[in-house]
Amino acid sequence: MNRKNIRMVSRGYHYFFVKPGRNGNLHKAAARLMGIRKVGEVAITEGEYGFVVKAHDVKDGEKAVVREIAKAVGGSSKRAVCHCRYVRNREPVR
Repeated sequence: MNRKNIRMVSRGYHYFFVKPGRNGNLHKAAARLMGIRKVGEVAITEGEYGFVVKAHDVKDGEKAVVREIAKAVGGSSKRAVCHCRYVRNREPVR
């Protein structure tokens, strides 16, 4: 891969790893998570965590967002310690 075609993006949001409660429908829980004002994306996953949640601008109100997320799924939530993502630069349209 040509390194000139990728860039790192890391600003304005945090990721949270979420363990849902034992009972409930994951799709309904995802919809409840999307109902939280600062949540921008929700991914349902397999493994130790049931969801990865992307929340915008939570630096000042992080504890409140963690509580809202845990309440929405009846489980617990942890913020990722660090994060960044790499994206491809858009190629010009011909």
